[in-house]
Amino acid sequence: MIPLILKVRLMATAMSGWMAAASPVPVPMSSVATAFEMRAAMPVEVKLYDENLKVNATVLIDHQGNSDAETTKEIRHLFRCRVTNAERAIARRTLLMLADIAEMYEGKTIEFVSVYRRQRGESWTSPHRDGRAIDFRIRGVNLRELRDYLWRKYTEVGIGWYPSEQFVHMDTRPTLHDTSWTFLKGKNHYSPYWAKLARQPSKPQARR
Repeated sequence: MIPLILKVRLMATAMSGWMAAASPVPVPMSSVATAFEMRAAMPVEVKLYDENLKVNATVLIDHQGNSDAETTKEIRHLFRCRVTNAERAIARRTLLMLADIAEMYEGKTIEFVSVYRRQRGESWTSPHRDGRAIDFRIRGVNLRELRDYLWRKYTEVGIGWYPSEQFVHMDTRPTLHDTSWTFLKGKNHYSPYWAKLARQPSKPQARR
């Protein structure tokens, strides 16, 4: 049996080759649409690096945050609590956002700092305790860019910016209102100015 990741790469190669094939006849729009539908149906290759254990991993997550049984088990283990080694299923919508980030920055590695946390002292209301949160960074990508993209695109989320610690926090919170903050000098500063700017509607460009 061909490994799933190899199947995905073969499909992607075939699709790109088909679209790029030299032909005097223009590619029909319906064919272009089909190609994009094929890409949307394929799982996203998510490259991960554990900042704590210094371990690399690559998993496949589809655009709805799903994965096969074996990968789901691997994700639970990768994102386990670093203090207790306890494992928990990660929220599907959180994984959807992770796959979205991986696709947007294709080929780059997502370095995660913390995901599931169950240790003593962790708040019972923490999204980390529920497996709904990920603290991460991508080398070479400005944290402000990651922060604004997530806050602009998603709702029912918590997005936190940790400039000194150099990571972005993202979580899903379907029963709570959106929350944005900047962590500075040991405190969360809620509803920061960057959040207001990020969700302002784009101004139409003036005609010249």
